[in-house]
Amino acid sequence: MSYPLEKWVWTENDFEQMSWHDARIYAVQFGKDISFDIDYIFEWIQLDKDDFFSFVVAPATLVFPEPSFVSMDIDIRLSKEIEIEDISRRVSATGETKWHIQTHQGNIVITAPAFRQIVRRAPTQQTGQQVLPEERGLPSFSTVPDPSSVESAEVREIKAADFALRQKAASLRRLRRQLEALLEQRSAGVLEVKQYLQEKRQLEARISQLKIDLEETGWQGNY
Repeated sequence: MSYPLEKWVWTENDFEQMSWHDARIYAVQFGKDISFDIDYIFEWIQLDKDDFFSFVVAPATLVFPEPSFVSMDIDIRLSKEIEIEDISRRVSATGETKWHIQTHQGNIVITAPAFRQIVRRAPTQQTGQQVLPEERGLPSFSTVPDPSSVESAEVREIKAADFALRQKAASLRRLRRQLEALLEQRSAGVLEVKQYLQEKRQLEARISQLKIDLEETGWQGNY
């Protein structure tokens, strides 16, 4: 899918419409500015309650220029991964702006008047909340967008295979729900025994085949 990216560079003026929930932090760079290499989630997609979530994600560089104060209280022993829970903004009585970056592993506080977030590559649909390693490449703090970047054939193949498995798992969930509804119809006397048994056998056969297909692939998702 092609996501209609509004702009490549976002700033503090866009703060109210932005959300960093579950954004992965890959690396932090300290210098005159403090920069974060992150995956930014633009959209969560779920077609129906039986479908799996997919995500529109892009690698981005989040920069706080010339901070006057930085505090990091992160327990990296809890996980090798750092994910943002939320970012909040507080302005003190003296006019200082503090950015509170809450992560699942601890907190980061930065005093700086502004930020810039540069989307380095066009957002793409992912089965998870991060960009595939094969697509993302090495950590980067680049502040130059690359609008010409495209998915490689390898990445498209990996995604197609994963989405196909998720589709089978979602179909399995829907068939199980249909089986439950069929039983309710029979219990309510809506269906005759013969029709109920025929439809039940058909649904159970389809469910069985989908389970075999998923088990043969070793897929680890829930279904």
